[in-house]
Amino acid sequence: MKGGSGRHAARVAAGIFVTRVLGYVRERVFAHYFGNGAAADAFRAALRIPNALRNLLGEGTLSASFIPAYAALNEKNKDAARALAGAILGLLLL
Repeated sequence: MKGGSGRHAARVAAGIFVTRVLGYVRERVFAHYFGNGAAADAFRAALRIPNALRNLLGEGTLSASFIPAYAALNEKNKDAARALAGAILGLLLL
């Protein structure tokens, strides 16, 4: 069993490493084409909201706190779980 979890941890670590390298490549390509001018500033401003949503939903606090709460509530009361999911979605859309 330990070997399986070690392999999974190595896969996660490799995935994180690959995303970091790809992020570095993305920044280098971005700097090459856009430089450090007004176009670069506009592009980065346009990406702030999608990046914030990605950080909340995919990488961090919301997924870590919402999923366990939703799963526990869904076992007890499916309607309340749906209401919770709707409330969270409504807050994110604000």
